[in-house]
Amino acid sequence: MGISFDNLDQDAGLKKLNGFLTNKSYIEGYQFSAADVATFEKFSSVPDAAKNPNVYRWYVHVAAKLGLRAILVAKKAAAPKQEAPKKAAAPAVEEEEEEDDDDDMFGDDDEEEDDEATKALAAKRAEAAKAASAKKEKKKPVERSQVVLEVKPWEAETNLEELAAKIKALPIEGLSWGEGHKLVPVAFGIKKLLVQCIIIDDMVLLDDITEAIEQFEDYVQSVDVASMNKM
Repeated sequence: MGISFDNLDQDAGLKKLNGFLTNKSYIEGYQFSAADVATFEKFSSVPDAAKNPNVYRWYVHVAAKLGLRAILVAKKAAAPKQEAPKKAAAPAVEEEEEEDDDDDMFGDDDEEEDDEATKALAAKRAEAAKAASAKKEKKKPVERSQVVLEVKPWEAETNLEELAAKIKALPIEGLSWGEGHKLVPVAFGIKKLLVQCIIIDDMVLLDDITEAIEQFEDYVQSVDVASMNKM
């Protein structure tokens, strides 16, 4: 029986799933499967990235797999937004009771009070702007994973050293290849190539890597994920 997660509309259920996904990218194994779809369909809204970062990362990844980017954006847009504080209304200017300004004995005092109110309002705005700027600059920690890929050739005569060089030359944003690699015997003189890389989880999908390697179709028969560990 496969792994199942329920009560995903409650904190307890989300906390359990978040812990499970700490060092995993999928519900079962190393590939996207029906278990991910079944779990995804139990959500009624996008999970909170601050409370359950692992669940949020997995949810966005599965949504992209299912072609639900538009739905994901719509759900985010539907979330309630904080309204900006309304600007305080400027005090109404009272009509002068007398036409002659020289007869206004308290005019200077009123101007001083207006200056104080303006300075206080400006100070509050500056403080609010500073707090907003500090919040914006606070960055979310970057999550990375170490991935080992297993590349199988078509035949024993395949030059795996040459293939390893081609793979490590692939320019994939958010991915860095390890310096070393291994050739592991399989059978009948055929060896498989093991290459290691480190990926930024929010930038790189496993399918992106395997598809990039499979483009060397003269060399590569198949590409599988041998292991994946959170760093």
